[in-house]
Formats: sequence, structure tokens, C-alpha cells
Amino acid sequence: MNASDVFISYARENRATAEQLADALAAQGLRVWWDRDIAAGSEFSEVIEAQLDGARVVLALWSPDSVRSAFVRDESARALKAGKLLPVRIEEVELPLGFGQIHTLDLIDWDGDADDEAFAALIAEVRRVPGAPASADEPRGGGRRIRLRRHAVAAVLVVGLALLGWGGKVLWDKDQADDHFRAGLEHQHAKEPELENALNEFLSALERRPGHARARFYLARIYVLQQQPAAALEAYQLALDGAEAPLDSAQRTEARRQVAALVLDPNETAPVARSATTSTLRRKATKPATTVASADRAPASGMAESSAFATRSAGSSAPAGTTRRPPLIEPPPAAQAQLATRVDAMFDADRERRIAATAGLVVDAEAISDAVPIAVAQALAALRAPPPLAPPASSGVVNTLVLLKSALPATLEMHRAAIERLLAAANTLGETTRLHAGQVDARLKAAAPRRPVAYIQYASEAQRPVALALAARFDAFGYETPEVEFVGTRAPARTELRVHGKSDRSLARWLTRVVAEIGEAAPAVTTLRNVEPQSDAYEIWLDRDLCTPGGRQIALCKSA
Repeated sequence: MNASDVFISYARENRATAEQLADALAAQGLRVWWDRDIAAGSEFSEVIEAQLDGARVVLALWSPDSVRSAFVRDESARALKAGKLLPVRIEEVELPLGFGQIHTLDLIDWDGDADDEAFAALIAEVRRVPGAPASADEPRGGGRRIRLRRHAVAAVLVVGLALLGWGGKVLWDKDQADDHFRAGLEHQHAKEPELENALNEFLSALERRPGHARARFYLARIYVLQQQPAAALEAYQLALDGAEAPLDSAQRTEARRQVAALVLDPNETAPVARSATTSTLRRKATKPATTVASADRAPASGMAESSAFATRSAGSSAPAGTTRRPPLIEPPPAAQAQLATRVDAMFDADRERRIAATAGLVVDAEAISDAVPIAVAQALAALRAPPPLAPPASSGVVNTLVLLKSALPATLEMHRAAIERLLAAANTLGETTRLHAGQVDARLKAAAPRRPVAYIQYASEAQRPVALALAARFDAFGYETPEVEFVGTRAPARTELRVHGKSDRSLARWLTRVVAEIGEAAPAVTTLRNVEPQSDAYEIWLDRDLCTPGGRQIALCKSA
């Protein structure tokens, strides 16, 4: 890569000014780089980073739009740290915090005149940098002639393309698509990610270049964060097939991983059926004579009361019959450490890692509920830091709120106190964060009346007392337990716990513990990823050999 004399950092809205300035600097014999020169298929952020690091001077074009641009701020901060930032105001604006004390040139109302005193001062500043050309390849007048010749050549090219008809439109569409793509990245990578604006920009880019693989890729991420799995799956698949601006190896790896997480398994066991009369899932009994309503249940004497799950200790004043809640049962330490690493990435200094980590957790049905308390704790810690909040921390808070919008009611209810503290703190931040916080608050309010659902399936009449004892225990701990169902030969060879989608994993671990308490082997746990329940739902299928002659016998078994 040939190092440039000048790197121009600008906001998309100031593209015309950046182009005018680039032409004028080039006419003075300076090697100028700006992002128009990115080749198709290049890694956008990597090319910019390499060019910024290699340039001798970084011109930051400050305007109201660039002050709001996360890209311009980041590029300017990096150049300032390297000691090669030259700020240039192109509009009346107060510079961002941290840049106001730096010597700043003005090109306000500059019309491209190479003889303008302000432009001459800029050239002089650039030439003071070691290694820059001492003078233009031609005198200034010659430089102007060069520019005029370039404009004439450009005019001839435009006429030629117009004669070709569609060719001119293709180039115009490509240029416009690239503008929209860059704008989408700015919105998505902002201190407070603006997902809706980013989505609109990526869609606009794809209107002009449908094969733009990277626009599809970033669009797919937004669909994931907005809980539109079908749209996300299609966008990822199109991104992998896109011929224009193809994905790099890291993006292809992520896209394939997300496709694997989002694609529906046609061989997956079907979940229990939904009832038309209730918002929760309810099993349709196939043999009404052998189903048992909740009113007929009573705790079985053979089922010991476990103090591990009681909420009333000896001497407690809590009234008898108060509904208890299962305790929080954390995942094993190794899994906990792995989750902490994934949550850390949601707050990473690298913008790409933050978005990729959040999107990965949102689609991971087996991880999201356990990731929620870790992310909430980290967001609260970030918000306790003195203001202003750093971009990675601010973005991490928004990512945590996005994660919470994907969680099911039991997870939200279990961590209600911490989530409420997060919402109160987040409401003091920007408009985007407050919008996400309001949506999480609405989900938290809706979560309160929703109860987790446990379906119990038994294989023989001898297992009926076992099923009733489990139902009574689940009832006592706040579960909704519809009619237990006789399934006969449909029962599995081993007792199973089937978890619906993103249902809370702590509750699933409690259910396995309760099954083990009755003397049955711990059930095999599987996830039904194809189902998207409104409330946390679980199915317990007792195995066909339990309580059978010659099979396993436990205290609750009844002779057939």
C-alpha cells in the first residue's frame, strides 16, 4: 500500500465538499485518499484503518453532520493520538469535546478556488509535515489547468456513459449504494446504535445494488436484533451468495454460524399444540378419560418436601399456601465463564465485535436467559462510571436492552429488580437508549402475570401418581400445569425435558432437579428451537419403562 500525504475524514452529507477538496489537493501534487477509493470486495473498516495509519496528515472536515458522526470522531481521535490531525471547519460548528483546543483551519464558504488564502494556508500546513512533497508537480496555475483537464475528461466520460445508456445508470447506482451503505454503518456503529435508520440505509443500498453482499450481511444483523428470524435467515443466505462487495472470511464464518442457528430443523419433534382459548401453550389431550385436571391433584405423600426450594423458613411469617418460586440455579462454572466472555464482547472497543456478539446471543436459545443477568450487571457497572459514557459502554448498554427485548417473561421476572435499576439509569441517556428502555419496560410489565407452563406426559397407568405428584409440585411453585396426558407408546426410552425455544434455563435446571428428587434419573434435556412461545414452556416426558414390571421402580409407582 502506498502511503498517502492526506487522508480526508468526513461525514456522508459533506461528500461533495470532500471531493472538491480532494481534487484541489491532488492538483497541488499531493497524494490524497478518501473512501471513494475503496475497491469492491475490500474490507471496509480494515482499508480505512490502514489508510488512516499510513497517511501523513488527517484532515477532519468538521460540520454539524460530522460532529454527530461516530466514524469521523473515531478517525479524528486516532489521528490526534498519532499527532497528525489537522482539523478543518467547513461549516460554523462547535467542535466536539476534546478537539476544541487544537489549532483549526477554516474553509467555511470555500468554493474550490486554489488561490483562496484559506486554501493556501491549508496547503502550507500540510507541507510542513515531514515527507510531504515540497511543491506541486506544476505551478499553481498549472495545477488549475490540470484540474480543468480532469474536469474535461470527466465530462467526456459522462457523455460516453450516457450514450451507452444503462452504463451510466449502473455507475450512478453503485455510487449511491455505497453512500447508503456507509451511512448505514455510521448509524449501526453509533455511540447509541440507531438500528431503524441503519436498516433504512441498507435497504436503500440494496435497491440500487441487490447483489451487495455486505449490505445484506449488516441488514441481517439488524433483523436478528429486531427479532425477525425469518428475514434475518434470508438476508444471511443472500449475503453468502452475493457477488458484489463479497463478504470477507470472518463475515462468512459469522453468517454461516447464524444461518445454522436460525434455520428450522424439519426433523425436530413438534411441540405441544396451542389452545385457541388461551395465550399460553396447552396440551391437547388425546385420551380425555385418562387426563387429570388440576383440581383433582394433591401432593403425593411419597414425594419429600425439599427445603432447597422452599421460600418460607422456620418461624417465617409468610402465610401458608403462598406460591413459591424456584431458586435461581446458575449454569456450571465453565459455561458461566464462557457466557461472561460473550457478554464482554457486547461492550468491546471494537464496533464489529459488539454487534456480532449481541446478534449471536439473541439467536442462541440455550444461552440468552443465562446471559441476561451478566449483561445487566455489566451495563449497571458501566452506567456508574463518571459521565460522559464512552462509546463502547454506551453501545453495550443499548445492546443489553436489545438482549432484554428478546428474553421471555420468566427471565425478565426473575431479574426484575436489577432490570428496573438499569431502566431508571438508562433513561438519563440519549433518545435511542430511552426508546429501547421504554420497550423493555413494556415487556417487563407484561411479564408479571405470565406463568411458566409445564406439560407432563406419562406412559402407563402405573405412572399416573408420579405425574400427579410432579404436577402438584409445579403448581406450588407458580407453574401453570395443564392436564397431564397419557401418551402410551409415544413415550421415549429415557425421561426427557423438552425446553421450548428461549425458555429460561434456570427454570429448566430446577425442573430436572425436581424429577431427580422423586427417585427418577435426571432427564435428558433437549431444546425445541423451532417454537417461539410467548411464555416459558417445558415438556416432561416420563420414560416408558418407569414403574413397569421388570423396569425401574420408585416410591411413587403404582402397580398396573
